[in-house]
Amino acid sequence: MQHHPPSGSKIQEHRMHHLFATLAWAAAAFISTNLDDLLLLASLFIGAEFSPGSVIVGQFVGMAVLVLASVAAAWLAVAAPRGWPALLGLVPLLLGLKRGWTWWRGRQGRSGVPNQGFIGTGQLQASHSPYATWTVTLLTIANGGDNLSVYIPLLAADRALIPVYAAAFIFLTGIWCLIGYGLTHQPLLRERLTRYSPVVTPVVLIGMGLKVLAGARITWP
Repeated sequence: MQHHPPSGSKIQEHRMHHLFATLAWAAAAFISTNLDDLLLLASLFIGAEFSPGSVIVGQFVGMAVLVLASVAAAWLAVAAPRGWPALLGLVPLLLGLKRGWTWWRGRQGRSGVPNQGFIGTGQLQASHSPYATWTVTLLTIANGGDNLSVYIPLLAADRALIPVYAAAFIFLTGIWCLIGYGLTHQPLLRERLTRYSPVVTPVVLIGMGLKVLAGARITWP
């Protein structure tokens, strides 16, 4: 029996199906590893310490670093790094302690000089500084352990699809920023975030830091 090669339309259909499957896997990997970021993103957007621009740029830069690290690891066929990189958990931990201390000092100040609340002049100035952007970048990287653990084997499975996965992850980062920013424009949620963000955000940051630090495995030579 004579076998006919698949037609051009069949090949094109197969490629499109493969592309959609790849994008579906990319979306599943991104969503499953970034759900915990939504509350943090919304909290950062609602506060004056970080301007929306610094949050968005910091999130994109941090995610780009994670994607590039995953691509490099996939090409080298190495496992997601463990041990020393987990010390990045000190970044959200220290920031959470700092913000918690600022909130506590604000509460103590109510009995004396009129308090401006959790949002102070220094924080308003910091919102437009490179410090704010780099802080968000480090937060994104520090919380990226799950991302690396999922992205590396996914990219290593088919290196030809790395550009598709990388582009999808960066695109979804923008969607995530839009969702996080949009959450702050829900009247009820915005009111709750404004009221409880000074307490919730430090708790989230400290919890994130402890979670990341729990994976530290330090061995001395």
